[in-house]
Amino acid sequence: MTNVNLKKEPISNAEWRVMRIIWSLGSATTAEVIENLDQQEDWQPSTVKTLMRRLENKGYLTDDGVVRGRSFAPLISESDAMLSAGDDLFSSMCAMKKGMVLTHLVEDTDISKSDIDEMITILTAKKVDAPDMVACDCLPGKGMACK
Repeated sequence: MTNVNLKKEPISNAEWRVMRIIWSLGSATTAEVIENLDQQEDWQPSTVKTLMRRLENKGYLTDDGVVRGRSFAPLISESDAMLSAGDDLFSSMCAMKKGMVLTHLVEDTDISKSDIDEMITILTAKKVDAPDMVACDCLPGKGMACK
């Protein structure tokens, strides 16, 4: 599996659906992915094959080289892909609005007690050195452009 620090091209929502099946199964043939997606989506087999080819070209999947009945395996772990996608999303946001988005995600997401405990520990430690207000980074040199 790759390291999250290795930058990969972002993947579409449809590609995420394919990857989640392959991560769940560990590896999968095209037929297995099509069968599993058939329960969720009304996609043609050619669409699924195209998505898998794109994922292979982007470096998310590798195949075993067999011509018929190829088996595909992930080249990046689900956790690394999720962290990378989160980093990509937050890197494009105004620094002043990231807290609002995080608060919304926490409010609208089912989270285990152990995850909540871990977040409390991290937030308590971060609060010690946190600024009273995060500076806007939307327009360099323009001060607090977004309030």
